[in-house]
Amino acid sequence: MQRAVFTSLRGTQCRGYTQSVNASLFLRVGLVAALAAYSRFSFTAPMMELGDDASFMHRVHLVFHEAGHVLLLWASPLWHSLGGTIGQLAVPFAIAVAFVVKNRDGFGAAVCAWWFGHSLVDVAPYINDARKMQLTLLGGQTGMEVEGHDWNFILDRLGLLNMDIHYARDVLLAGRVVMALSLLAAAGFAVWHGVKHTRFAVLRDGKRPL
Repeated sequence: MQRAVFTSLRGTQCRGYTQSVNASLFLRVGLVAALAAYSRFSFTAPMMELGDDASFMHRVHLVFHEAGHVLLLWASPLWHSLGGTIGQLAVPFAIAVAFVVKNRDGFGAAVCAWWFGHSLVDVAPYINDARKMQLTLLGGQTGMEVEGHDWNFILDRLGLLNMDIHYARDVLLAGRVVMALSLLAAAGFAVWHGVKHTRFAVLRDGKRPL
């Protein structure tokens, strides 16, 4: 009698665990699909349209961009100008590293890598605009109207202003490649997570779960 009750409880526990794994797999795959759909604009839009992007992720990047400037207020003008780009790139990179080192979570790291790639795509139009200074900035004015912006100052100070378009294309390409690879990695980790934990449930129960 006791053995029958124990077997019944064990089977119920295994089915509950399997259902939890399936729900986790569904959520992870759903997130990857949502990110892939959201990425369409970043993959296909021309440089100038990317510069006019006011989407949710652009606003996320903007928060850390401005925070980077604040954190480097004490630094030289060049580093203070670089602080915005450093801030919006450093945050997703650091979180991705934390997912790998602390949590051993490849899926979380891949999603943060996608965020990092999207941030590169977000930076590219501003590098591209270094000489033209036509993009609308945070205050609603163009770089020309406020005597320049970060990348105008950075490249001018480094004597590389005439290379703005070339650097922008390289950064844009790098961002798109990182985004694409991150989506593939996230999908792979999502499926692997589901397969691994389902196999664990099978081995623990000694038979295939219902």
